[in-house]
Amino acid sequence: MSDKIRLLICATCPSIEELPAYDGPPQYDEWLNRALEKHKTSNGTPHIGLPLANVKTSEWSDQTTRKAIIEKIYAHAAMPGRAEGMGSDFYDAKSNFLNDAMTCWKGFNRTTDPGHCDYRKDNKRLYPDTVGERKELGLDPKDRPNTFLCDFCPVHSLVLQKKREKAGQYK
Repeated sequence: MSDKIRLLICATCPSIEELPAYDGPPQYDEWLNRALEKHKTSNGTPHIGLPLANVKTSEWSDQTTRKAIIEKIYAHAAMPGRAEGMGSDFYDAKSNFLNDAMTCWKGFNRTTDPGHCDYRKDNKRLYPDTVGERKELGLDPKDRPNTFLCDFCPVHSLVLQKKREKAGQYK
């Protein structure tokens, strides 16, 4: 018996499947081939997977270590709903902007006309507090991203739709 196992990681399902160790050619790896048969779409397209991971059997048998291994895989594998992606701080900030934009939109009685709200006015501009970092990197501290709270509002979607329609992009 081998002191290692392999983990088949499917980012589509998302799942992690335990397979016995194998050192031969992949075409003769019955365990892997049978496992891969389950990881296809209805039309036969293979799921998105990651390279097989080798893990010591002793580590995989220990529940605490197994949990840590699985969390590490999820954090780095971009598995739906599990990966860190751009980090929780980014997603927390985005969620706050979305909530603030919805509050603003409701304050303007859910208008669909950007002329009836503060759409992209200076008081809705989002300034990141990066002046120090920009100076350190030799960048102009005044040259900051041009993002507005309105970019997270339903009105912005309507503005973009009208702009694209006018440009003939919906033909």
